Amino acid sequence: MLDEQDRRVLAEIERALSRQDPALAARMRAQGEDRPFPTVLALCILLYVMLPMVMLMFGWIAALVTFDVFAVTVAVVLAWRRLRRAGP
Repeated sequence: MLDEQDRRVLAEIERALSRQDPALAARMRAQGEDRPFPTVLALCILLYVMLPMVMLMFGWIAALVTFDVFAVTVAVVLAWRRLRRAGP
């Protein structure tokens, strides 16, 4: 826990940051509130687990197709996030 003096110093730093760069201060305030689900990480973990099983059961061609589907899915997720962040 911070003592009273440290809290005052931290509050002054926050006020100075808000004056100098309001956009950064707004992003820092909103960062914890609107954190998206780590979709890309979940897809990579799923691919890591699933690819060897697909390879063993269906062969290397099916593994390549599975990898391609995951790559396209990750690209779509990243494009969707970028479009959503750009806004109307």
